[in-house]
Amino acid sequence: EISACLVGSEMCIRDRVSVEEAGSGDFERGLTVLVPAAEKDADLLELCLGSVREHLAGQRHEVWVVAPESEVLRAVCAEAGVRFVLEDEVLPVRAKELRTRGWVIQQLIKLNAWRHVPTEDYLVLDADTVFLRKQVFFRGGRTVLRYADQYELLYERSLTMVLGDRPRFPVSFVTHHMVMNRGIVESLLRQTGERLGAEWWDGLVRVIDAHSISPISFSEFDLYGNYVMNDPELRGRHVLEYWHGLDAPNRAPEEVLGAGEGRLAGLNSVSFHRHTQ
Repeated sequence: EISACLVGSEMCIRDRVSVEEAGSGDFERGLTVLVPAAEKDADLLELCLGSVREHLAGQRHEVWVVAPESEVLRAVCAEAGVRFVLEDEVLPVRAKELRTRGWVIQQLIKLNAWRHVPTEDYLVLDADTVFLRKQVFFRGGRTVLRYADQYELLYERSLTMVLGDRPRFPVSFVTHHMVMNRGIVESLLRQTGERLGAEWWDGLVRVIDAHSISPISFSEFDLYGNYVMNDPELRGRHVLEYWHGLDAPNRAPEEVLGAGEGRLAGLNSVSFHRHTQ
């Protein structure tokens, strides 16, 4: 197990936070699970929600699926016993007024959710991500912040435009799920709007759409993670943990999940991205 501290920081670095390390108070912290979704991902959403039900059972939580109107997704939510929320109720302005792509709208949903969720912390979770083991997101009053080992230059360019020339965490926070804090997101978006000289969502859309070379040019996960890492007080409120995840783009879930426990041993989650759809 890794146990260390970042230089000049109070943040603990752990390989994995065990269930035993989390106290009863950590599991009593309310958590809203926010899952932006599209109808094309209905089959994956069923797997995602099933994994939340199984592996987040110990945490006091409520699940919101946020999407455009869809009878298919409403049926999935009803079957799973979770709340269906229209995306226009969570976005800062109606989706059609944003005039941007669906993946950008989903990022704006995750960020603007701070205004709507009833809990101080909320877990943003991609609809194509499936948890494989029991999840622990709080330990000793601190929030678990997971990181991955990929790096995208296009993320770096957009982060510089939004955050300025601040130091960057050397790897990625794109783990396809992240616990965000309402107060931290509020502060982040206020500073983002001030820096871009516009409402934060309008500024972000302009940055993304004006400079996007591919559909991976901006990440809300990297934005939030790097904002936390650049503030000593915020760093001290988090436990840094390796994600132990698997990206399985354009692969059939039954192929990956049916591979047997040996292949999936030690993994925390798997994400089935459909980049070409």
